[in-house]
Amino acid sequence: MSEVEATAEELVEELDPAAESEQEPETEEPATVEPEAEAGPAAEEPEAEAAEEPQEPAADEEEPKPEAPPGEPASPTVDGLTGGTIVSGTVKTKAAHEIELDLGGDRIGVISQRYWGDDPAADLTRECVLGEVVNAAVLVREDHKGRIVLSRLWALQQIAWVDIARAAAANEAVTGTITAVVKGGLSCDVGVRGFIPSSLIDVEPVENLQALVGREVRCKVVEADQVSGRLVLSRKAVVRAEQRKAAKAFLETMSAGDEYTGKVVDIQDFGAFVDINGVRGLVHATELAWKRVQHPNEVVGVGDEVQVRVKSVQVPKQRVNLTMKLTPDPLGDLEVGGLMAGRVTRLADFGAFVAVSEDIEGLVHITEMAEYRVYHPEEVVLPGEEVWVKVLAVDRKRRRVDLSISQAIAG
Repeated sequence: MSEVEATAEELVEELDPAAESEQEPETEEPATVEPEAEAGPAAEEPEAEAAEEPQEPAADEEEPKPEAPPGEPASPTVDGLTGGTIVSGTVKTKAAHEIELDLGGDRIGVISQRYWGDDPAADLTRECVLGEVVNAAVLVREDHKGRIVLSRLWALQQIAWVDIARAAAANEAVTGTITAVVKGGLSCDVGVRGFIPSSLIDVEPVENLQALVGREVRCKVVEADQVSGRLVLSRKAVVRAEQRKAAKAFLETMSAGDEYTGKVVDIQDFGAFVDINGVRGLVHATELAWKRVQHPNEVVGVGDEVQVRVKSVQVPKQRVNLTMKLTPDPLGDLEVGGLMAGRVTRLADFGAFVAVSEDIEGLVHITEMAEYRVYHPEEVVLPGEEVWVKVLAVDRKRRRVDLSISQAIAG
């Protein structure tokens, strides 16, 4: 909550018993901070993320500051306390509209409903118990009863800002409660009101923001300015850090030969990246299938769930190599000299490629296409045509199979 200075008339009302009897203090609503527009994050952790701009607070009246603005000298009270000093006292008496604190040294402080918390109409008899220790900030000089006027709400805010500054400096998280859905994000109470832009709520887009209201969350401080009351938070940074920590622990348990179900999250020319419980591994293009793959998108697409086996793990480099070749090598079943039916898949100047199974494709060289001289493969076969072939050679290392149509016909 932002702060405004108490006017001279308000101070008179605090000190003048006649003024108190003539008019009850107005109930004031806390100013609402709403964002103007979202600004997409410039980068994500470990890169810094740009926060969205919240709107300026409404110009309603808010909690008054002490006599002197922060950073300027304040006149001491008759008991030696200055405006803004945070003191601790035990609850001495309580009523619905105010409580008295024993500050020690025969000093008595008073906190009215208005300065207790967010609800200016709260019944203070239910907010505390006799003997309870309460922190409060000195607002003005003594009232007409000689009591020091205090604000628990202002003290809590100052303590919260100190904790926020400490957390920001140490790159630590602060804990708060989601209080409302506002334009462009969420409002979060961390002792003071903070703003979580939509882009910094979670690592994945959240469709139902209302479901988060009332939940306790941990956030990193993106921007904090106590003077203007501006506080921007990122829950996404905490979620991502937790995921990375869990992924690192899981990576240390992985070993070659382990099989998992993963999700394809990215496809490149050289292979596909598969996410397994937060650990991202690479399935090289040559490991996507036993057959020849021109491009990974021939086999998988982003979002596909696939079965993979770990080939190798390098924990220091956080590198995992995977394979989708879970079945035995089909070339092991091929016998040199065997006859097989196949389908012509494509033609080249030097011959025709024939698929003899889903995972095996061999080459019929142009010299093995017929008993007579062939100048162009299309003189003998066309793509899609079914033919009989004879296995001439199998090179498992180079993944190469040589076939012959002419020798298959000759028997």
